[in-house]
Amino acid sequence: MKIMWCWRRERDVPMLDDDEFRAIYALYEECSAHAQKQAREQLNLLKEKRRTFDELRLTLHEFFEPVRKEYERMTGMVDCHHNAIMHHRISIYGPPCNRCGKPLRTSRAHFCTACGQVVGL
Repeated sequence: MKIMWCWRRERDVPMLDDDEFRAIYALYEECSAHAQKQAREQLNLLKEKRRTFDELRLTLHEFFEPVRKEYERMTGMVDCHHNAIMHHRISIYGPPCNRCGKPLRTSRAHFCTACGQVVGL
């Protein structure tokens, strides 16, 4: 884990190394599969008219709670959105900008989104 600038959130956040990310991603996939299974089951109940839509509220926030809790355990950051966590991976970012020191969005970036510095053209 390393604290780095996140251009999406426009602040420093804990970023995961590849091993930490693999663990989080495996948990994310499990939660996603569980959410999809529940959605199919609830859709069938709606089709069979055994439940109303109001009785079957799915909340992705609840389904992905294990991902947020594991990220919190690893990093100390509380209640980060599960989709944001998927972008908190050190290896997807480029090198630091020569001007501001913040990481480039990708290794192929041509300018720094934080300060606008043009790089490596």
